[in-house]
Amino acid sequence: MFRRAAILIVLLCQFFNAFSKEKIDSLLILLENHQNLDTARVNLLNKLGYEYWIVDPGQSENFGSQALLLAEDLNYPEGMAFAWRVIGVSHWSRGNYELALYSLFDGLEKYKSISDRLGEANCLMNIGLVYADRKDYKRALDYYFDAEKVFLDLGEIDRIATNYNKIGTIFIEQQKYDQALDYLQRALEIHQRAGFQYGISESNNRLGVLYYKQGKLDKGLNFFYESLSIARENDDTHSIATNLSHIGRIYLEKEDYERARRNLEEGILFAETVKSKVILRDIYFDLKQLFLQRGTYEKAIAYWALYTQMKDSIFSQEKAIQIANLQTKHELANKDRMLEIGKQEIAILEQRAQFDRIMRIGLITGILILGIIAYLIISKQRLRIRRNKELLIKNQELYSSQQALTEAELENSRLKEKELTKELEFKNKELTSFTINFIQKNELMEELKENINEIKKTSDVKLSGRLNNLNRLVNNSLHVDKDWEDFKLYFENVHRDFFKILKDFKEDLSNYELKLCALIRLNLNMKEMGTILGISTESVKTARYRLRKKLGLSREENLIDFIMNLENAYIPEKYN
Repeated sequence: MFRRAAILIVLLCQFFNAFSKEKIDSLLILLENHQNLDTARVNLLNKLGYEYWIVDPGQSENFGSQALLLAEDLNYPEGMAFAWRVIGVSHWSRGNYELALYSLFDGLEKYKSISDRLGEANCLMNIGLVYADRKDYKRALDYYFDAEKVFLDLGEIDRIATNYNKIGTIFIEQQKYDQALDYLQRALEIHQRAGFQYGISESNNRLGVLYYKQGKLDKGLNFFYESLSIARENDDTHSIATNLSHIGRIYLEKEDYERARRNLEEGILFAETVKSKVILRDIYFDLKQLFLQRGTYEKAIAYWALYTQMKDSIFSQEKAIQIANLQTKHELANKDRMLEIGKQEIAILEQRAQFDRIMRIGLITGILILGIIAYLIISKQRLRIRRNKELLIKNQELYSSQQALTEAELENSRLKEKELTKELEFKNKELTSFTINFIQKNELMEELKENINEIKKTSDVKLSGRLNNLNRLVNNSLHVDKDWEDFKLYFENVHRDFFKILKDFKEDLSNYELKLCALIRLNLNMKEMGTILGISTESVKTARYRLRKKLGLSREENLIDFIMNLENAYIPEKYN
């Protein structure tokens, strides 16, 4: 019964967010009526992206990406800076930390270039949020304090309070509870005076965490309920999910299992709405503990599996990529050594052949000289002439045997070269087949997802829950790192110098950008790239734009032509 009510709440929130939210609705109307491709449209797209990030981060990224492309065409730096920030925050709210940092650092650079100090400070604070979620508290505090200095200089009191909430959160994690309480109380007072509901909700949530960490469960519960109430009034889906997670955990510790279960299961629905991997991971863990304590081991095992999958998708992806890169580098190093040895052997054979040619000329010259000398002193040197003839015959036999050996060795080298060429062609076919299978698998999974969603629209609630579980399994199958590892091995077997040339050209290219370059090298279209990377076509456009900028290409240079011709046209001295 409660689950049906929770589902109804989510549906109502989604309906309200799409059609009844006053600010978003008015912005959508303005955007529809404004069809000119100018800076005003860029600003509308950015405002929509900013308003959407707490209710639907996916839509937030979509509007931010549209704004970025249009701002780039218009050469509108203010629009580009804001768009990067919108895209970065949308990735942060979904736990895509690496993509979030890429976008936010691009936004920070753009704000600095146009001397927009408020935008710069907001970007600094957003970057601090990403590092805080990644548990890099020292770096997070550095960015928060840098942002605080600028906010103080500009007199931005509301932004100072928001920043205080972030700093207080870090001090909670560091168990510096007195400092945390000081910052959070000051933030709450400022937000209450300004009537900033989102800030008040955040301060209450952070105070709830503080008292929970200190073991004051009832006091923490009061602050979480206050934050939840404000979040529901403002349709702040992300905050609703966070508060429900905390409330469920406190009831779990109080051994009020039924309330804990209701809050945690409702939290799952809201966390799935905003696609927050971090919140889902924490809720799965708490539900595992709940059913374990109640002796319902089958459900405990099921939630433990979900928790493990979510944790691995958040924390293990970067490490797995690093390990794969180390293994690949080791294999490439071995192959390079073997190729180098082969080259040295060929050079030695060529030197021997050159030496044999010189010896042949020398022997012929010696024979002529000996013949002339023999002719002049024939009467006195007959014995020496016979010996010289015997020596000449032996030298000729030695030369013939050496020449035959050299020719045989050269023939073997040519045969090995043919074998290597055939092997390369075979590996190229393997790469093409693997890439096609990779794309077809992901397209099949996407089609399966669409069919599941269509069935859900016409199915009862119980079946819908099962379809949700099946949908999550499909999502997990779309992002298996083993596929990427296999793909990279096949790719580097064919284009073994591709990544080395890219690194020589631009050494700070990230693993994500190297993947994108590899897909461009295979001449895949944006839909196929998005299918393999598990992102939207708009995200592919954004990633290609960022790559183009990082490679330093001018507007006249074609990114695809550059990547396709890189292995043939690359000259190290040109880029040094």
